This record gives sequence, C-alpha cells and structure tokens, in this order.
Amino acid sequence: QSPSDLVQNVLLGGGLTATNIIFNGVAGTTLNNQIGSFNGTNCNIGLPAGIILGTGDVHDAEGPNNSGSSTVGGGNAGASDPDLVMLSGVSINDKAVLEFDFIPTGDSLKFNFVFGSDEYLEYVGSINDAFGFFLSGPDITGGPYSNGAVNVALVPNTNTAITINNVNSTSNSAYYIDNGTGDNAPYNS
Repeated sequence: QSPSDLVQNVLLGGGLTATNIIFNGVAGTTLNNQIGSFNGTNCNIGLPAGIILGTGDVHDAEGPNNSGSSTVGGGNAGASDPDLVMLSGVSINDKAVLEFDFIPTGDSLKFNFVFGSDEYLEYVGSINDAFGFFLSGPDITGGPYSNGAVNVALVPNTNTAITINNVNSTSNSAYYIDNGTGDNAPYNS
C-alpha cells in the first residue's frame, strides 16, 4: 500500500483525517519498500496490527535476523534527518520519515509503538538507531526539533529518547526483548 493508504487505513483511528502525507520527502502516493503494514497477532510484538517503517526493506523484518546487514536495500540509503541526528547523537544514514498533518477531534492523542532494530545487540554503543514521534502545531512550543516540535516517543517516565543505546539488554532493559537470531526456538516460529 502507499504511505497515504497506510496512514488513512491502518494508523489513524476513527474521526481523524490526515493531509499532506509525505514519506522520505516524496508524495504519500508513491510506493516504497521502507513502509508497510503488519499483523502482530501470532508474535510477541505486543500490537495486533499497525504500520512498520524500516531503514531497509520492511519485508526483512520478519526474519530470520541472521545477518548484520539484512535490511540493506531500502529506498533511502544514505539519507539523513536532523531531528533523528539530534536524538541519536550520531550521524543517520538511512532515514525512514513519515510526515502528515491532522486535526484531532478531542483533547488527547494516543500512540502505541514498538521499536526494533537489526543493529541489536551487535552495534549497541556504536551505531545508534533511533525512533522519534515528533509533534508540532498550535500550542506546542519550545521543542528543540524542526518546527518547534517535541518528541513524544520516550522511555516511559523519562525524557530519554528511544535508541538502541538507550534501550537494550543493560540500559532500560525492562523495555527490551531479545528476539534471538530468528533461527532458534522459539523465535523461528
């Protein structure tokens, strides 16, 4: 599906309509192998369904993760994003950035996410994959990110950004799940 279809039909709940949908700087109607949908019913992801964004081909996310570079081949190799660089503290080489505008119908917004990385655990402490959910608009001020945005994707009860260096087997480990390589039980089923 196109990024526009995924945002409208998978990501957003009732009562919301998104406009100006852009994925990696390209119109939301353009197909891209870095974005797709998933069904999480029979796995440990913790969400029944949703959108998946990847720095490479999202079809590789199912595994097995038996290569340190299994997700190369994304449509945006080498591209960076200043907000993700700010989160991670290191250069970003393969961004996956989904942008859209919406007007909420109420006074609150709920967003569930799971962060994963092909870089676990081999590259913790060096490469620092990052995830941000940047919110900007009227009455949102003082954020250090583009358009005065704030990052609402944080380690629970902290101001700590979601990165492989901040959430792993030794740092914020309560929020880390080791999925193995995908070749051994129970991860291979």
